[in-house]
Amino acid sequence: MIYYPALLNRKCLLLGISFCFVLSCSLYAQSVTESLEKQLSDYSTNNPKEKLFVHTDKSFYIPGEIIWFKVYVVDSRFHTPIDLSKVAYVEILDKNNLPVLQAKTALKKGSGSGSFLVPVSVTSGNFRLRAYTKWMRNFDPSFYFEKPLTIINTLKTFTAGAVEKTKYDIQFFPEGGNLVNTLESKVGFKIADQYGKGIDGSGILVNQKNDTVLKFNSFHAGIGHFSFTPKSGETYKAIVNTAKDSSIIVSLPLAYEAGYTLTLDDTGAQLKLIVNASAQFTNETIYLLSHTREKVNLAEAKQIKTGTAVFLLDKTALSPGITTFTIFNQAKQPVCERLYFKRPGVNDIKINTDNTLYPIRSKVTLSINADTPAKQDNIADMSVSVYRIDSLQAQDNMDIAAYLWLTSDLPGNVESPEYYLANTGDEAAKAADNLMLTHGWRRFKWEDVLNNKKPSFQFIPEYEGHIITGKVTSKKTGLPAEGVLGYLSSPSKKFQFNTALSNAEGTLYFNTRDFTGSDQIIVQTNNKQDQDYRIEILNPFSESYPSRPLPVLSLQANIQNQLLQHSINSQVQMTYSLDSMNQFYYPFSDTSHFFGLPDKSYYLDDYTRFTTMEEVLREYVMEVAPRKQSRKFHLYVLKNAHEFFESDALVLVDGVPFFDMDSVMAIDPLKIRKIEVVAKEYMLGSFTSDGIISYSTYKGDLDGVRLDPGAVVIEYESLQMQREFYAPRYETATQKNNRKPDFRNLLFWSPDVKIDGSQKKELSFYTSDLDGKYFILLQGVSGKGNIISCSSSFEVKR
Repeated sequence: MIYYPALLNRKCLLLGISFCFVLSCSLYAQSVTESLEKQLSDYSTNNPKEKLFVHTDKSFYIPGEIIWFKVYVVDSRFHTPIDLSKVAYVEILDKNNLPVLQAKTALKKGSGSGSFLVPVSVTSGNFRLRAYTKWMRNFDPSFYFEKPLTIINTLKTFTAGAVEKTKYDIQFFPEGGNLVNTLESKVGFKIADQYGKGIDGSGILVNQKNDTVLKFNSFHAGIGHFSFTPKSGETYKAIVNTAKDSSIIVSLPLAYEAGYTLTLDDTGAQLKLIVNASAQFTNETIYLLSHTREKVNLAEAKQIKTGTAVFLLDKTALSPGITTFTIFNQAKQPVCERLYFKRPGVNDIKINTDNTLYPIRSKVTLSINADTPAKQDNIADMSVSVYRIDSLQAQDNMDIAAYLWLTSDLPGNVESPEYYLANTGDEAAKAADNLMLTHGWRRFKWEDVLNNKKPSFQFIPEYEGHIITGKVTSKKTGLPAEGVLGYLSSPSKKFQFNTALSNAEGTLYFNTRDFTGSDQIIVQTNNKQDQDYRIEILNPFSESYPSRPLPVLSLQANIQNQLLQHSINSQVQMTYSLDSMNQFYYPFSDTSHFFGLPDKSYYLDDYTRFTTMEEVLREYVMEVAPRKQSRKFHLYVLKNAHEFFESDALVLVDGVPFFDMDSVMAIDPLKIRKIEVVAKEYMLGSFTSDGIISYSTYKGDLDGVRLDPGAVVIEYESLQMQREFYAPRYETATQKNNRKPDFRNLLFWSPDVKIDGSQKKELSFYTSDLDGKYFILLQGVSGKGNIISCSSSFEVKR
């Protein structure tokens, strides 16, 4: 045998070069996937998002009834309670998106509760309850929580709106995003009306020659899919037929001459993602990034061989909920995307009653049980409602689990989302996959992620409490004014006082604390220094509204008697129980003023009364020195045992600052109940004062004291006071035989139910004089993100 050393060396060299090339490609592919993963992770960290859900006591109301609600705010990625925002904005909008009721609800550790009294002025119709935080306003309004409610005013003549002709919204969604000629694709479709409600239908697909290509039928809620391979030079349209109308013609999206398609195949234990590409992309490296709510669970690279690349994923590696699969080409451009839904496990909390049938005015014991031991860091925060169901009030199927797992991560209307969680089997899985095909969406733009776009937020989160936003402008030019100090007050016994310095846009951010129990604020600048500025307060509620209309309310003739009885029952309840229904309490425990404990307090009724404020200060308020300079009064606070400050103190009357000391000295002392003095330098944000003198009137309402000329009084609702839920108890024979009628259709509402280490909790309430079927709905979330939604029912008979 003859050896050729030179040839052998050349082969070794070629093998070495090939190995290095393969290794280099492999390392590069790994670096790309790691880069994609890091970029998404960084984006998610820099753009934290909240999800919000509102549990209402029921969904049908008439004037005089109370809408009770509980707000849950969770981290959009982990579904754990998030303590980012301290205020939720809840409003009820009519068909024209005009607010009928609005409230600011205090949040603590990711939850809060409130109520609305339905006014007698409301017009009958379908309404939209929506809720959000100020932080959520930085993102798409589609993230706001929405829930339909019905209100019928039996005190007004109902005029039914004109029944609109059905306007069809028929859309086609190629799997992965695009159709590509010569590549087979699955195409999802959705047939819906103008309100987003699915309509079952069938159709045929034809080409430009009107040759039939295939036939298709919807599968569930107007949604279905078909598969076909587009051909070069051909265009396609669908002729759709429904039970009401026929021959609705819709064009399919145009197919590209070259590109990529993505097919998802659920094989049972695994998911197979098949990427098919046009011939020119053979040997190209592509990348798969899989994430569930922006939490990456797989990043992998594959090379396209003979026009195909296949990714295999173990389903156990996926988190519950909606997972997004994105395919990137070699240039790191997203070219295909697909959603997949993994059903969450069943929550481990159950509810049951001690009986299934009860007489009127009898005790019901509701047991809440956890199947698994609770831990201190996994305490469940829940709310429970018990209400009567009939032809007016149906069972409320909008539960927190369906919303957080599905609705909140999909665009548009998801019809009956609870269907996809409650049902198992092949049909439910097929329906869920069709839903994923037709609702492709994500909470971010890939270009923002890949370009490492720095976040720019218009609305700052309300970390500590409600932020009242103002705008200061020049009276002369009308332009925003920078560097102007604004003052905001809410006069009351527990007054608010805040300052803010305007930024380059003239914006003022007044950070309030425990701002509750007021409907009026006073804003101003220092009129002695800044006479040329004007302050306005901006609307705290979002002015971005949904485009999808509300369905027209139509009432069946056979419910008139039930409506009348419902109205009578409500009026009877208001007549006998109105005072009990309007009991409020202050939701915060701290009632001190912003400056904390004063150095000295003087209750003037404990002293000899004088007729002028100068006499009061000189005779017994030793920490304050009233002096006159150039015929003007000045009030100086004691700095230490030997000297006073050399500039005026901050002087407040019921929390309102006064800058003209002559006007303070002109106040009638008989209107003042208390004088408090802070005898030290005090800083509040950008504001510094040489001591504080705080006057309090008897009612905290200024009692006629004239404001500075530059002060502006504005009607402004603060955070809601907490209304106490009232329900009578029938523990004794005397109480049970009381002739006072009890026509409650809402037997029980509690927004603050918690299960800790005991793993069991019992609640009790009493039935009313109304027989019928009653529905119990328990909703909530635990500290570790376990979503809780369970229900039960019982009957009441005379």
